[in-house]
Amino acid sequence: MNFDFFTFGGAVFWEDVFFYQKWRIQRHCFTKAYRLLDSWDIRRASGSFEVCQQAFIKYISSYEITKQQGKMVILLHGYMESKNTFKKLWRKFILTDSTVAALNYPSVFKNAGESAQQLLFFLNHTDNISEVSFVTKGMGNIVLQKALNAPTEKQAFREKMRIGNIVEINPVIRSDMICDVLAQYKLFRFLNKTSLGDMTENRVKYMPNLPPRLNYIKIFSTSKLSRCIYALLKFCNFPIRESHTSSKNTIFIKGNTFLTLENEEILNKTVNFIKNGKI
Repeated sequence: MNFDFFTFGGAVFWEDVFFYQKWRIQRHCFTKAYRLLDSWDIRRASGSFEVCQQAFIKYISSYEITKQQGKMVILLHGYMESKNTFKKLWRKFILTDSTVAALNYPSVFKNAGESAQQLLFFLNHTDNISEVSFVTKGMGNIVLQKALNAPTEKQAFREKMRIGNIVEINPVIRSDMICDVLAQYKLFRFLNKTSLGDMTENRVKYMPNLPPRLNYIKIFSTSKLSRCIYALLKFCNFPIRESHTSSKNTIFIKGNTFLTLENEEILNKTVNFIKNGKI
């Protein structure tokens, strides 16, 4: 017998494969078991995807869950983060007319290609949405780029919804020096099978760009935390690479907060671009 109980929302081991009005179906990255969480992260069912889906259908009427439709904004976090990274941004988006889905994916245990397959599964099982936009942070942009460059037959969602606007916040455009150094040692070779491996020089230089004709912008900013980390690494004589690039699709915002997604200017420009397609 299954009992309803509170969870931590699956920030580490669970991947979101279905979302509807804050309810979500998650899949465990190791056991492949599924569970249905309500809007309070309480488990309401477990088993196969179909079992959880049927359980959700029953809850629609009993909990009077309203129909989601129109536009959706998907938020993809960075390495070692979770959907909670987007709390402040999520609060701004819910004031708009869009459905907002901040997705969890197990970035520590899966590589970007595997997480891209999760994203495609999610999109292909999303109904009643006519347009989907994306906001990525850090390596979330690699996940999105791999998903949107997947073979056409794996992007069935394109037949029922169009891609709107895309904002990439501090995207990975240069290899991470720490990943490059660790990848040289046998003890850390397992990193090549996870998302960290996707941020090494050998992977980043072959990383696909977003497909043409998409409306996107890249926002770069250094938080107080990142500047402290850079200063410490420089003090230890560790080589640092700048991640900035110059193009018409790039803007730079001065970091004035401890964390990047606490910066009101970044949050406001992100929401405005998703809504209007321009800064």
